[in-house]
Amino acid sequence: MQSFKEINFKKSATLILFIGVILAALLFFQNFYANEKALAAKEESLGGTGTIEATTVIASFKVAGKLEQTLVDEGDQVKKGQELAILDGREINSQLVTAQGAYEAALGQAEQAQAAVNLTREQVETTIRQAQAKVNQAEIGVKNARADLDRAIALFDSGAIPQKSLDDAYNAYDLAEKKLEEAQAALEQAISSRQNVDIAQSQYRAAQGQVKQADGSVQTAEAYLDNTRLIAPMDGIITKKYLQQGELLNAGTPVYEITDLAHTFINIYISEEKIGRVKLNQEAEITLPAFPGQVFKGRVVLISDAGEFAVKKAINEQKEHDLRSFKVKIEIPNPDLKLKTGMTAEVKILEED
Repeated sequence: MQSFKEINFKKSATLILFIGVILAALLFFQNFYANEKALAAKEESLGGTGTIEATTVIASFKVAGKLEQTLVDEGDQVKKGQELAILDGREINSQLVTAQGAYEAALGQAEQAQAAVNLTREQVETTIRQAQAKVNQAEIGVKNARADLDRAIALFDSGAIPQKSLDDAYNAYDLAEKKLEEAQAALEQAISSRQNVDIAQSQYRAAQGQVKQADGSVQTAEAYLDNTRLIAPMDGIITKKYLQQGELLNAGTPVYEITDLAHTFINIYISEEKIGRVKLNQEAEITLPAFPGQVFKGRVVLISDAGEFAVKKAINEQKEHDLRSFKVKIEIPNPDLKLKTGMTAEVKILEED
């Protein structure tokens, strides 16, 4: 009787174990196929893994000098156009004062040269007018002397006047012609003196050139002085401060690193088999280990026009070739600055059903 009970117990235990094994196998295969289905769905979906990135710029001075004052520190938010640091500008300011003095001197010389042009022109034109008047007067004298000579010749021929009167008429005519020649020569000399006006104008243009050159020196010194003040090139967060007050630096030496954390993005790579399904402004969902259970919204803002590295081999009946991948940039608004550069992120690009 006892042996019969033991046999039944062993049978029941074996049956239970068998059922357990069957259930465990069913559960294993169910999970396996579920995982395979999930992996297949993930393989078919659009997305990828990347890291949070943001636009970063290096703020530096355009001139060398001594860092006199730093106005912001790491972690500070800054706005485009905000003053970040100041260099010692005493030497440059001295150069500016010198340049301004040279400019004022050149301006004075140009004004004098312009006045000389006006004065020379006035003097030359006055001399020409006076010489022309004398020529006109001499021409009248010649005309009158010719008329007197003609009358004297007629009277002499008729015996009305003696030889001396005729000779006097000839002498008067010769004198009038000589005066006309002298007046014409003086007029030509007066006209030729107009070249003095050209010379004065050339001197004025040269003086104007000196003014422009001096003005350029002033503008250069002013630009150097402006460059002793470091201005933020964009909105962002100071993520690194390279130098401290009192340090010497060269032009272009990094002073601050500014990161635009308000506009973060992720770059992922989509194979060419799927890239045709990606469109600009397509919405995306982003999840991060740093914020479990939270989904961030994004959108596609760039699709690379050129394929990059190969993701796998594709084989067809004709030939074997590499499947390329294409970079896709996902923009993620980050107004509360929760996202930080370098965070790992999983991206899923949403498709319409």
